[in-house]
Amino acid sequence: MASEIRQKCVACESTQNVPINLKFGYEGKICLNCNLVWAVNVLGTKQLYESAYDKNSQDFVWQSYLDAYERVKSTQRASFYWFEQYFLKKNRPFGSKNLLEIGCGVGRFLLGCKNTGWQIHGLDISDKAVEMSKKLMPDDDFQIGTVEESKWPKESFEAITCWEVIEHVNDPFIFVSKIKELLTNDGIFAFSTPDWDNWLIRRNPRKNYWPPFHNWFFSEKSIKALLERAGLKIIKIKRRLFPWGETNWPRWRRILSIPWLIYKGVILNQGGGRLVVLAKKP
Repeated sequence: MASEIRQKCVACESTQNVPINLKFGYEGKICLNCNLVWAVNVLGTKQLYESAYDKNSQDFVWQSYLDAYERVKSTQRASFYWFEQYFLKKNRPFGSKNLLEIGCGVGRFLLGCKNTGWQIHGLDISDKAVEMSKKLMPDDDFQIGTVEESKWPKESFEAITCWEVIEHVNDPFIFVSKIKELLTNDGIFAFSTPDWDNWLIRRNPRKNYWPPFHNWFFSEKSIKALLERAGLKIIKIKRRLFPWGETNWPRWRRILSIPWLIYKGVILNQGGGRLVVLAKKP
């Protein structure tokens, strides 16, 4: 399967692709039909993501997770990214009100969902993340593993979310197909991912934006191809007008670059660096 994935586009199934150089010495391919970019012969591992929760690790994000966990634990209130607020505004609980977050981390977003009336369920590949989520919400359903391995019955959820996850998985088509299976009819699938069409993403200087952390790089065209192939209907693909809060630059540099950000984001319509997608199971 790994060989097929790397030779054949998982979004549109085209075999027409050419090599592309990714940062930090990694090789990739780009589909000439839908513009999906993928890393060659790189698969993420459980150990790689588990290390993000290790305070002795050098893998970038332990302290930010710990800070978020302590803040939510002390206040019992969640702070949201703009795309999470957008989801909650557009999607009130319905049906059995069951919502699954894939890649739930320390449970921050799920606590907000619970406070708005959703019956929450969380899934994460990291044992440590699930342990922290259970401490925050001990009476709720949290599981360790991948969605492909999960044992929930078909049509279990009215909504499934995964923020900044799809670029990490081994096979996005299998991943999305499993999500469709778990959704009820008219169930909502919401996710976000870096936008390869955005100039900032293609030039991101941080190692955790590149293989082996991110192995798939989506554009709007490739997202549409993937969801259509999986049988999901797109409701909305949303971006911010320009990437003020989605750059890794210090504040002073962003202020100096406002004219450039407006030009790239608004005039050239390249948006804010992140694709936020709402789709449903027809």
